[in-house]
Amino acid sequence: MKHLLFAASLAALPVLGFGAASHRSVRSLPLLARLGAALAMGYVSLTATAVLLSTFGVPWSIPALALLPLAISAALWRTWRRAAPVPRRPFRPSASVAWLALAAGGLGAVHLIVALLTAAATSIDFLLFWGVKAARFAQARSIDAALLRWPYFVHAVPDYPPAVPVVQAWSVLWTGEQPWRVVPLTTALWAVAAAPLLLELLRARSVSNDDHAAAVTAFWLSALCISLARSLSGGSAEAPLLFFETLAVAALLQEPAEPVEPAGEAPSRFLPALMLAGAVLTKVEGSAALLFVAAGTLVRDVGRLGPWPAVRGTLRLVSGGIAALATWFLFQATHGLPVGFRAHGELWSLHARFLPEILRGLPRNLDAGTLGLSWLIPLTLLALAMSRASVRPLLPALSLAAGILAFLVFDYLHDDRSPSERIRWTTPRVSQPALSAVILAAGVATSRMSGRAPD
Repeated sequence: MKHLLFAASLAALPVLGFGAASHRSVRSLPLLARLGAALAMGYVSLTATAVLLSTFGVPWSIPALALLPLAISAALWRTWRRAAPVPRRPFRPSASVAWLALAAGGLGAVHLIVALLTAAATSIDFLLFWGVKAARFAQARSIDAALLRWPYFVHAVPDYPPAVPVVQAWSVLWTGEQPWRVVPLTTALWAVAAAPLLLELLRARSVSNDDHAAAVTAFWLSALCISLARSLSGGSAEAPLLFFETLAVAALLQEPAEPVEPAGEAPSRFLPALMLAGAVLTKVEGSAALLFVAAGTLVRDVGRLGPWPAVRGTLRLVSGGIAALATWFLFQATHGLPVGFRAHGELWSLHARFLPEILRGLPRNLDAGTLGLSWLIPLTLLALAMSRASVRPLLPALSLAAGILAFLVFDYLHDDRSPSERIRWTTPRVSQPALSAVILAAGVATSRMSGRAPD
């Protein structure tokens, strides 16, 4: 019964966010893709509601947490239901590619599920603080500010964004206890849930065909499932962060190379803005990703839309993430917690003597469970494609990948002793959104290079 209640709590997330499925950019998509968008909306709105209730001292309950997300979804549905949906063509891949893609992605997912079931991929961070926070928050029926202020809880990174423990606490409210052994399985759920929406976003490229989109999606799912298992990401924040950042980048890459809206305005930014808000609420690295993706998108759009439309589009892109971050900072401020995120040492206190060690250690830890092939194959294809076409359309993905790797180097330079151990522990996990962005960039670049018509 507890396992059934846990499954019901997860199934309730897309119900809370059903309004996202009515947006014109989503409504014509297949059911599984629309469920991915609704899952993202439910996750974001549930987290924001939990933070606001905690800020104003309202105890959590399942109805209290569900009321505002359902009201928002209902209002969005009423607003968007009459708008004409974006037309989509039927998905018709060739039989051989469809079966190969299903086998590759399916085997990757099975590998991850088996690793999670056997506890071979469980994250130590889940046991040390993600799961503990969730259990304590559910017990307190609030984000427990006293716990976050407790000096002996500093190892749990009390300034981290709240989404993962909040969503896990939502499940605890349903089950009555933290289901420690099954929570890591949600890591596979996030990876698999991203695939249908990712496929549709790749198909939306004007020069992409169904075979190509299926192949890229299958490679992505296989590579990232193996990486999630190898990096011991079960039950931690890595999988939801990967979900949100991947779909944000994919949504931006599917925008046409030339403006198609009246008056040269940028297309709708609802979906990528929603995904970036989810990333910001999930992990500190999500805020860095917001900056990297926004910078790459702005530079790309200045050339195709002009300065002011590009700036307006970028502001729409970051608006959800900024609002999400402000909600968390408001809670910190009202409960006497340090506002913001704790850095590793002083910002510009760098130890340059460790730079050679860092530059050697990073590539060694980008194995991703495939001897580095998950990186080498898309990088090779990307290099070939970029020699024949402009790199500008790929900037949302490339800026994220380069930004994350540069951010890691900058972070490790703050260590006043050898950073090799921390590199071995964190690089395989934190680099996964960069790997995802490289795969997407290579997929879009090679679809442009092939020049095949959508049909």
